[in-house]
Amino acid sequence: MVDRRTATKLIRLHPEELRQITESARRSGLTPARFIREAALGARPRARSHAAAGPLLRELARIGRSLEQLARCAQASPDPALAAQMRAALKRHDALVRHTVQRHGQKGEFTL
Repeated sequence: MVDRRTATKLIRLHPEELRQITESARRSGLTPARFIREAALGARPRARSHAAAGPLLRELARIGRSLEQLARCAQASPDPALAAQMRAALKRHDALVRHTVQRHGQKGEFTL
């Protein structure tokens, strides 16, 4: 049998306080009530991983592997411009991955 919570306590908040609590709860993947309860009992709710983070990073990794394969083919090509274009594409991909991890990692959405 599940131990249900039966006691209630009404609290009053300013609209801005409620907005901040609701936003923090959302980032943590909690309801506002659970967020308040856990914070009041000493827990430090943390932002959860963003649901799309795993698939996004896997797709970026897949694209990066494909670019590396193409870069190896371009290096073997007699056309130096092709190799330069592939190196530039790899650099842009690396920059995008770093930017994505830094931007979302700072928000607590995901880390590598």
